[in-house]
Amino acid sequence: MNKKSLLSLLLFGASTVLSFATVHIMELLTTNKWVGVSTAIPMFLVMFIALLIISKMIKKFAKAARFIALTVNAIADGLAISSLFMHLGKFPAVWQSVLSAAGLIGLFALYLAITYIPFTRKHYIISMVLYALAVVGGVATWCALATQATKAMSLLTILYLIIFIAFFIPLADNAHCAEEHIATVSYFSFAGLMIAIIVLVIISDGSDLPLDGLACVDSVGSSKKRNPYAYAPYDYAAFAAVAGANIDNAKYGDPQENNNPPTPPIKPLF
Repeated sequence: MNKKSLLSLLLFGASTVLSFATVHIMELLTTNKWVGVSTAIPMFLVMFIALLIISKMIKKFAKAARFIALTVNAIADGLAISSLFMHLGKFPAVWQSVLSAAGLIGLFALYLAITYIPFTRKHYIISMVLYALAVVGGVATWCALATQATKAMSLLTILYLIIFIAFFIPLADNAHCAEEHIATVSYFSFAGLMIAIIVLVIISDGSDLPLDGLACVDSVGSSKKRNPYAYAPYDYAAFAAVAGANIDNAKYGDPQENNNPPTPPIKPLF
């Protein structure tokens, strides 16, 4: 394996492990679904601005800033993902996260082995696109067909594919040395902001994902936002109460007409 490919694999592997570890650390620290994503987004933005300033104005610290950016972004990825699982009410088991991380790193390494095929090197753009589509399609299919026990794991995997693609694309960059390659990868690592935005949209909307047993099902009278473009569901409890009130009014009269309580009918003496 050439040095550039090995460097990409190491950077992606370290980022994945750090992100997944952050997810489970947040599981122990808080139950507030807003903490992770509301912390992750400012981290991405501040780090991006700092990296730009340092790379342009304080170039002697640029190399260190890139490694810091990779580390901060990996932590921010985990923070954002943790908010989604807090919203759903269930985290993947630690062993499931380990398997997911190993699978993603393995898929990354598999392509590096495929690059030794002459066709893959000659037609690298087509090869990378086809491989990325195959990975996304395979993980999406697994997510759709996942059992109850593996749904959280499959959701974690498909969401982290954004980072997989972000580290996958720079494999074909025109870097002349490790420093140039790390610079490219560090900027691509900000793709984690897409994860944060996706998570923010999901937990803000409050709509349930099609994951039986993960998302809690709210009742009609809950505070979840309704779809204004769909018919409102009936509240059968309220309907029954109104129907019962109408029956009483028909028997005893409407008590609101004279502000007096309804008078029951007088039974005949004979």
